[in-house]
Amino acid sequence: MWHVYTRRGRIRWLAVGFSFILLVWCYILYKSLFITYERDISHSHPTLSTSGSLSRNEIDNLNVFLKRTPVKYNYHIFYYAWYGNPDFDSNRYYHWNHPRLAHWNREKASHYPQHSHTPPDDIGSNFYPLLGAYSSRSPNIMDQHMRMIRMSGAGTLSVSWYPPGMADDQGSPWDDLMPQLLDAAEKYKLKVCFHIEPYKNRTADNVIYWSQYILRRYGSHSAFYRYKEKGFFYIYDSYQISSSEWREKLRSNQEKAYFVGLILKSINCKQLASSGFDAAYSYFAANGFTEASTSQRWTSIADECKPIPFIPSVGPGYIDTNIRPWNGETTRSRNNGNYYRQMFKDLPNDNDQIVSITSFNEWHEGTQIEPAIEKASSNMNTYESYYQGPYTYIHLTRELIFSN
Repeated sequence: MWHVYTRRGRIRWLAVGFSFILLVWCYILYKSLFITYERDISHSHPTLSTSGSLSRNEIDNLNVFLKRTPVKYNYHIFYYAWYGNPDFDSNRYYHWNHPRLAHWNREKASHYPQHSHTPPDDIGSNFYPLLGAYSSRSPNIMDQHMRMIRMSGAGTLSVSWYPPGMADDQGSPWDDLMPQLLDAAEKYKLKVCFHIEPYKNRTADNVIYWSQYILRRYGSHSAFYRYKEKGFFYIYDSYQISSSEWREKLRSNQEKAYFVGLILKSINCKQLASSGFDAAYSYFAANGFTEASTSQRWTSIADECKPIPFIPSVGPGYIDTNIRPWNGETTRSRNNGNYYRQMFKDLPNDNDQIVSITSFNEWHEGTQIEPAIEKASSNMNTYESYYQGPYTYIHLTRELIFSN
């Protein structure tokens, strides 16, 4: 009988030991499966990755990704949906093949190349995208862009927009892309406002007409950005239309729309205010290119613009010599991110103000924060790269937004 109890006791202890080993093994397996999601659990900003990726970018679970990438909706980043390639755009490239523009002085123009670029290796930019010479129509590209913008900390993208059937000289109409863009933005809990470009025969009257079109067609979408319960519209080169013409139309159309006009000088603010505009913005990322784009003047310009708000535009740098080869004097070196940092430091001290960022992907003028890679083209041209890998300026933008 004693031997039976002994045997039973040994069996019980073996069972307990086996259960303990099984629990330990399950815990180790759990940690190995979820280690990716345990990284970067706080909202602190890790050091820049020289490998060109961020731990946030490795998170596959969308809900976890959104939780770990908070955004500020008062930061608006200018976005361009005008790029095309043969896979999505009727066997054509758009914008990547941008021609080199001739100087208006024929004698000076003769000293610079004027031929177009030949994608995919040779593009109209001094940088080369991590995603290649992509098409803005690609659902995969659009999804990756929204994810990158979310990673940057900017909560609102201001999409460059032309009316249906219209485009700039290098592009193809893209108003039909807006439903897809809004859906992609909604997936990443971003907002979209509109940056109305100087389309052909633009007048104050038809700007109002097209803003109403946008409100009717897209205003009910959950990703449509509203400010003070109004649709929000940047009007690029608004000064091309007279103050008197704006005044007549804007004052009777301010219930549903908030209009922001472009200024070059601080004195332009008074003209905008008297014309019925709700705010002013500077757009240009080349510090000193205009008075309004001179960051050291922003605090005083904000005071001079009252009673309407001034929306300064920060940017990481500027270089457009692959489309304007004669324009080297406008180049603003990124200086390993210090140029960008200084523009953020120069922002007026107002936590609630709207700040615009030039840009997510204006590749022609070298203002993009979209990831870029070092690359040598077939014509021996070497593109510039970011100082700490492709995602340098995505990360730096987040760092600057959340430390500001």
